Amino acid sequence: MGSMALAATLCLSITPAQADGGGGGWVSHPSDGVPVSQGDGIWSTPEKVAEFLSDCGEDCTFTPTSWVGEPTESTPRLVGAYRDNCTTSDSDLKQGDAETTGETTVIGMSVGANPVSVLPKIEHTWFKQNTESSDTTGHIKPGEIGWIDEVSVTRKAKGNWHLNGVDQSNPFAPVNKHNSHGPHDFTDIEGDITYKIMRVQSRPMTAEERTNRCGNTSPS
Repeated sequence: MGSMALAATLCLSITPAQADGGGGGWVSHPSDGVPVSQGDGIWSTPEKVAEFLSDCGEDCTFTPTSWVGEPTESTPRLVGAYRDNCTTSDSDLKQGDAETTGETTVIGMSVGANPVSVLPKIEHTWFKQNTESSDTTGHIKPGEIGWIDEVSVTRKAKGNWHLNGVDQSNPFAPVNKHNSHGPHDFTDIEGDITYKIMRVQSRPMTAEERTNRCGNTSPS
């Protein structure tokens, strides 16, 4: 059956070797207006770029642009309870039967070895368009047992990070260690995205299951 719904968690891990900031460039220092080279200090190494992006929070926006490589799945986890069909007609099994929140996308991220405490803004449109997802609804045939499982999927992706600058139109705009160095774009950052999907599964009941669940050896 295998229909899927995007759910729960997405994690991003950026390899420091990929976090080069997209090449050269200059930014303005917030206090004295003196141009500071991207390669001088905070962005002088890929590791420092990864560390900088790991806690830039809503001062940054991450936009995935392409998948790199094939996805790998973790061991499925049962959500809710098994559902049998002891009738002679197909039975519906919906996501709600497992009391899930599969339509809610909650994002969690890490950059390199640095966990993200405040999430950046995420461009969800590309992710939703390029990830297999649909309503988690399936059918259980007579004599089958069905269930919903949850699987973590990890896949390498490439994307761009945009660092916002200080809002120059607002004299009271907050200034911090991130936006004081913006605006700036970090292009072609490659990392691992982990998200969860939910799937409706089913299989024929064994003779023992038919006896225990249906009270006889065949659907009635």
